[in-house]
Amino acid sequence: MNFLQQYYQNFKEPKGILGRYAVYRMNGKRHAALAMWALEGAPIPSNAMIADIGCGGGANIARLLNQYPDSRVTGVDQAAISVNKAIRVNKRAIRAGRCRIVGGNAKLLPIVKETIDVVTAFETVYYWQSFSECVDEIFRVLKPGGACIIANETDGIAPEGAKWAKLIHHMHIYTTQELEQYLAAAGFTNITSRHDPDRHFISVTAHKP
Repeated sequence: MNFLQQYYQNFKEPKGILGRYAVYRMNGKRHAALAMWALEGAPIPSNAMIADIGCGGGANIARLLNQYPDSRVTGVDQAAISVNKAIRVNKRAIRAGRCRIVGGNAKLLPIVKETIDVVTAFETVYYWQSFSECVDEIFRVLKPGGACIIANETDGIAPEGAKWAKLIHHMHIYTTQELEQYLAAAGFTNITSRHDPDRHFISVTAHKP
């Protein structure tokens, strides 16, 4: 594995110095732009219980807490570097009881059944090894009527997506159609998608009946 591959692999599995830098980059401007775009008009109640899956460095958790001031957010990430960074970024909200950050895998979420109003997944589904199992877990933790919001900054059309997939082992770039099909198969309904063709952003929102 060359240096470039080692570096990009840390966006999937942050470790060591490169991992800390990758997590820093995850909290950067382009990722912020995607999250702000995806949250425009999102079906999130002001007092929602939110779970952010693959929370990375915690920037989107902070954004959700700020945008929905009566909400509470649980962040889940399997990388210790990401969990520690997210805790530092959101330490005030954690002390206030509005936030918790936990280690965990999307296939087995450390969250009680039907306790979450909204699940968000920003820039993380590329790395899920069993997408259907992860979507089933999201369905499990959502309350009836709850929503799942998946947002990616590459749409399966942009050529750089294929470049990243070659650099990062077991990375899969999804189209909106693929995401919709997985969500429908898991039992989600009222599935809608958005696409920004200029930036190649996509988001898919689905509801648990």
